Amino acid sequence: MPGELRKDPTTGQWVLVRHGEPVGASPASEECPFCPGHEDLTPREIAAYRANGSQPNAPGWQVRVIPERDPYFVIEKELVREGVGMFDRVSIRGASEILVEDPAHDLTLDRASEDQLVRVLSMYRDRVQDLKRDPKIRCVIVTRRYGKEGSRIHHPYSRVLATPIVFDEIRTELSLAREYFAYKHRCVYCDTIREETAAGERVVSLTPHFVVFVPYAARAPFELRILPRRHACDYEWVSNEEVADLARLLRRLAGILVRALDDPPHELVLHTAPNVQVKIVQGEWETIGRDFHWHLELTPHPDRRTSVGGIVVNDVLPEAAARLLREAGSPLDRPT
Repeated sequence: MPGELRKDPTTGQWVLVRHGEPVGASPASEECPFCPGHEDLTPREIAAYRANGSQPNAPGWQVRVIPERDPYFVIEKELVREGVGMFDRVSIRGASEILVEDPAHDLTLDRASEDQLVRVLSMYRDRVQDLKRDPKIRCVIVTRRYGKEGSRIHHPYSRVLATPIVFDEIRTELSLAREYFAYKHRCVYCDTIREETAAGERVVSLTPHFVVFVPYAARAPFELRILPRRHACDYEWVSNEEVADLARLLRRLAGILVRALDDPPHELVLHTAPNVQVKIVQGEWETIGRDFHWHLELTPHPDRRTSVGGIVVNDVLPEAAARLLREAGSPLDRPT
């Protein structure tokens, strides 16, 4: 389905406008296209972790990355930035990839092995690194939805999106982080870690490399933020030790959600710094290495977010949400 990015000058927000019929529709089949043995039902793979020297586009994979059949962004497109009168328009040059996380059709985070989650998180790192080598890509984001109502595919997967613009939410975070650093000469995320761990009342889990907490102004009930304790703006340079710690942490958090909230639908989003090699404005990323901090956001029931007059409404006190989640964890999860 072709499309274009249009910017609203009154809000500063980008909108992906799609038109026409979907392209490359999936072949009619009752079989899951992501299960081993059905590789012919998907586009040819971009990358994969494989055991025993198995061939590409065949069974034997552990994690597999393929182009999205009906992509939001297309790597083959030319990058076009143009003005249409007072308006801005950008072509959909980028990438839409599906990261199939495991051969098992019904695997969930809480039942996945640590090794398998390490492979998934390592593939996140590999894809972000690879996509940022493209000088026409400005931003990469990874999302993972679980239990989405009406979803046609139930096999565990993540989506990797690479775009020629900086996502609005990331752009807002970058602007606020830069302003905070300009005023205090400190990273707002590092300060948040110190504040939350000192107070403790919103912290859900603390590991050697990460802190998990319900944000002070959580936008949804039981929203969680996962911050690395080591300052770094780019996820793609995460260490193997941090990946292993994060894998254990995500597995435990998924178990907590199962016990505390009866296994809710949830969304996991990776926020990492944009491609600093691509600059539209001179000096655009001067302090990003010091002022920004990559992180993950985990939101149960993301479709239930509500607002009034543009103000987000959360009807669960963040401190109460954190206490309930802590109590649902094992002693290993509970911070001291």
